[in-house]
Amino acid sequence: MAAMTRIKWYPPLDSVKGPESEIEIDGPTAVADLLRRLCAEDPALARFAHVDAESNLVLGLMVLNGETLLRPSDTVEPGGRLEILAAIDGG
Repeated sequence: MAAMTRIKWYPPLDSVKGPESEIEIDGPTAVADLLRRLCAEDPALARFAHVDAESNLVLGLMVLNGETLLRPSDTVEPGGRLEILAAIDGG
């Protein structure tokens, strides 16, 4: 059953998507598929993420469900609440 899933966007992604947005998900969806969909729907996210040609995974974004960092193969359920951050490199 489809439901709206809320996404909280952290800086600098909030400059593209706003502080929060919603996306309709039809059923359990792999994180990798959700990220590809988000990037396809909003090309401005390409400044922060890109799809790796070999693995077809979106690189540069991290997805949290509560305090749990999700892997690309993990699934999200419709109606949930996610947080998406830009991966930071360096230090």
